[in-house]
Amino acid sequence: MRTLLSVFLFLFYFTYPSSQTSRELIFNTNSTKSSSNSTRFMTFIALVDPLCKPSPFFSHHHWYSSLLTSSSSTTSFIHIYNTLIHGFSASLTPYQAKHINSSHGVLSLFPDSIFHLHTTRSPSFLGLNNLKLKLLNSSGSNVIIGFMDTGIWPEHPSFADDGLEPIPAHWRGKCETGFGFNQSNCNKKLIGARFFSGGYRALFGHLDHPTSEYRSPRDHDGHGTHVSSIAAGAPVTGSSFYGFAGGLAQGMAPNARIAVYKVCWVSGCLLSDICAAFEKAILDGVNIISISLGSSRLPFYLDLLSIVSLRAFSGGIFVAFSAGNEGPTWASITNAPPWITTVGAGTIDRDFPAKLLLGNGISITGISITLTRESKLTRGFHRLYFGGEISSSKFSFSRQLVKGNIVLCLTTGHMPRMLLGASLLSLGAVAMVICHGSIDPNGIISEPHVIPTITVGILEAKLIEDYILSSDSPVANISSQGTVEKHAKPAPVVAAFSSRGPNSAVPGILKPDVIAPSVNILGAWTDAIGPSSVALDNRRPQFNIMSGTSMACPHVSGVAAIIKSVHPDWGPSEIKSALMTTSNTHKLYYYRNVSLLSSSLILDESTGKAANPFDFGAGHIHPERALDPGLVFDLGYQDYIDFLCELNYTKNEIHIISGKHANCSNIGKGQLNYPAIVVAAEKVGHTGVNFYRRLKNVNEVGSRKYKAKVVGLRGFYKIDVIPKKLKFSKIDEKLSFKIAIRKEKGVAKRNSLWVGALIWHEIGGKHRVRCPIVIFSRQG
Repeated sequence: MRTLLSVFLFLFYFTYPSSQTSRELIFNTNSTKSSSNSTRFMTFIALVDPLCKPSPFFSHHHWYSSLLTSSSSTTSFIHIYNTLIHGFSASLTPYQAKHINSSHGVLSLFPDSIFHLHTTRSPSFLGLNNLKLKLLNSSGSNVIIGFMDTGIWPEHPSFADDGLEPIPAHWRGKCETGFGFNQSNCNKKLIGARFFSGGYRALFGHLDHPTSEYRSPRDHDGHGTHVSSIAAGAPVTGSSFYGFAGGLAQGMAPNARIAVYKVCWVSGCLLSDICAAFEKAILDGVNIISISLGSSRLPFYLDLLSIVSLRAFSGGIFVAFSAGNEGPTWASITNAPPWITTVGAGTIDRDFPAKLLLGNGISITGISITLTRESKLTRGFHRLYFGGEISSSKFSFSRQLVKGNIVLCLTTGHMPRMLLGASLLSLGAVAMVICHGSIDPNGIISEPHVIPTITVGILEAKLIEDYILSSDSPVANISSQGTVEKHAKPAPVVAAFSSRGPNSAVPGILKPDVIAPSVNILGAWTDAIGPSSVALDNRRPQFNIMSGTSMACPHVSGVAAIIKSVHPDWGPSEIKSALMTTSNTHKLYYYRNVSLLSSSLILDESTGKAANPFDFGAGHIHPERALDPGLVFDLGYQDYIDFLCELNYTKNEIHIISGKHANCSNIGKGQLNYPAIVVAAEKVGHTGVNFYRRLKNVNEVGSRKYKAKVVGLRGFYKIDVIPKKLKFSKIDEKLSFKIAIRKEKGVAKRNSLWVGALIWHEIGGKHRVRCPIVIFSRQG
């Protein structure tokens, strides 16, 4: 760890974290030089072994104070950690950091890091409407979801507490007061609200800017309000975004309670603040943590989010993370630990079709949530102007060229598209046609631009561009067809922007775990800022439509709350297994308005071909089946310690992760009981490889007899399951089995990915427990 600190200090001398305004949560490593390195301060998080406190000190706080005063007389604590982790955060010079890191009892020193936000048809799409009626009188209101985000707008009707029972007895949290927020803003729905800004203020200075931020749990950004309502918002009738996506808006678990931990501010979210929020959330009594933040791809002992989430798991807390918006790049997944549930992005069966009729008679189909049927733009034709390809925030247009025109813009990457629309509006453009490039090749993401906007795919954009460049007077007419549901585009589809596997941190662990709705999702919105988040946007809708894996994560958090309410004795591994083993891998279709599974696999938007487990994990969540999975792959805290031992981590590295001295005596005796099997083809080789798994019976009724069936892989790999049948005699009984994978003789390598599944079918019953099998070539 001393060598590690040297690397950190090198980065410290020559870099500083820079902020970004993008909604996507990206681990920040931008850098620049400094001319005063010897006295320059940077926030570090010191992780200590609490058992190493020297006896002369009365408390750990006293001990930590001595570490600071021995290196500086002016440094003070930012946070003190004494629950999930032990230690403190403080602003230190390189000399102070070296001194503290070499002190007795200090396990490791982590530099603070910045994260940025990975930025109501979905309940019925998931089959929850009828299910919620059945569960209305269940104990769902005793489940508490903690959200680590940008705060909340408490007056929103999605957070009303009508009909809710008293606050759960196990709740120990509070509502903190601050600018524009007091205790009366909480109720029986929003039962707790805290804010954490010490790390942020240490880097960026004060937060006394009411026009851009509230130093309180109040949400100025809107993201936190949106995700909270997706997971646990109360029913609100007549909801829509200016007529789009209209109907009843409610969260996945409308009876669940909400606890808010504001850790994200105008320029980002600081790791030191997030760790402090994790500690408070556990002490407060949350059951589930929903966090749309992107972790690093470092080994787990260098990643504090991995560390605190494992400690939360050990306390029985289900933790859901978003997968990231860096798709469709191979191995772009973030949040890799097996003890969390990592959620990728899928579409739903709703669309907002719009038409662009070109002057040459060609009709282009796109989508729009900013063009109404009554708009004056739908009357007659307007001149088209080609704005070119735009890849950064540095864009400029001539007012003379864009004024009064519809402007076609081809964007690449995660550039600030909302600012682009605002710039065009300020120059007098009447509308924008936008193509998002490779992150949205089919044009399925519709955004709440301040200027009327149609989103089109790459092919459609090319047709428009060719027309503009070949015509002396290119014109177009635009129109909206409103909202189309059920019989819209095939769904679910893996969104191109959703980060993909394989898991670069641990290739043998499947990530993402599942996908959930995340494209064009309606959710509650703050009253502090317009839906596009640009300064000249004066709109203040109650609801907004957003896309990103940030939206997928709260869907899973809400469904996890429903499962927890029905099975209060289940831990995070049982809930995760239920979500994974019951998920869908096939598209939906409608027959007489009834949703049915098709024989076609879920598609990948980026390729137009069938997706695979590195795109969608175990599949798309199916809440109703997850409530009654029949069998689960159970995992305990010691299982994960054994897993870390199998990774050949040193005892000190495992000590950093777990907070305890490791016992690796079980190394080589077992495997992580994960509900998926991922293996490199090179490891299978010619001799084959064996996997061992264990299932726990949670089926209180039924035959309790299961038969194994392997699908896929035939002709390439031979899969033997031993035994082929399992018979459970009682609830909670555990039975083990072996999966032997052998390469078929005479089969030449023809691709780099082979996908199948092991399915345990209940004999004479309804349960179907699916475990994906993925074999991939590292030589790809």
